[in-house]
Amino acid sequence: MTLNPADSRPLYQQLASMLRQQIQSGELAPGDRFPTEGELSDHYGISRNTVRLALDVLRNEGLIVSRRGRGSFVRSEPPMRYYASLTGSRRKRLEADRRRDTFSQQIEAQGKTPRQVSTVEVVPASDEIASHLQLRPGDPVGVRRRVMYADDQPLQLGDSYYPLNIVRDSKIMNPADIVEGTDQVLEDLGHIPTRYEDEITWRMPSADEATKLHLGPATPVGRLLRTSFDQEDRPIEVYQVILPGDRHVLLYEVDAE
Repeated sequence: MTLNPADSRPLYQQLASMLRQQIQSGELAPGDRFPTEGELSDHYGISRNTVRLALDVLRNEGLIVSRRGRGSFVRSEPPMRYYASLTGSRRKRLEADRRRDTFSQQIEAQGKTPRQVSTVEVVPASDEIASHLQLRPGDPVGVRRRVMYADDQPLQLGDSYYPLNIVRDSKIMNPADIVEGTDQVLEDLGHIPTRYEDEITWRMPSADEATKLHLGPATPVGRLLRTSFDQEDRPIEVYQVILPGDRHVLLYEVDAE
């Protein structure tokens, strides 16, 4: 296969397309060492900068991974499957008998070991958070921030915002791990999550997000903003989860009725 000077696409996009096809066809199998920049430059008669741009495209798509001092390899593991419709499932929580939250259940089902590092604080509600929680901008809210891991790889960031009068002095405002999950704590406090509203957007990460998630250059993230409502249809939580685009497949199960 050769690059086509008459093609309207830039050379790096043509090369990325050809290499992507080799991965998808199995010519380059999972775990295979990827050709070096020099090898690809010599083979296709193009500059190393063009090769570098093509490899960045594949890296940002999650098709190849770089290992310091060893080069690039075809990703050997599929992206994590994030079942958004099961996150926060009351049925799943009850089945776990308060022993595992739904994040841990999902990660373990995919053969990984889950872990979370949490911090908590009280902050003034931003305009967006206040609107979703039906508060006034600047009203104090409790926030629980989490870096969530699978096999010690940072997988996603999760920030939960709560009306302070609901969660003050509860487990939610303690950074220790909550084995049963925050939804169970809310239920124990008399606020049973009964429905959710999700907003999903895609964007480039902030510098802080890129650092915490160990993101490569130009890797986009998905942002899921979920508002939870209790049995009285009161908003009780706004949950923002940041999902690296090269590590996730976002899935929903939707009842056709």
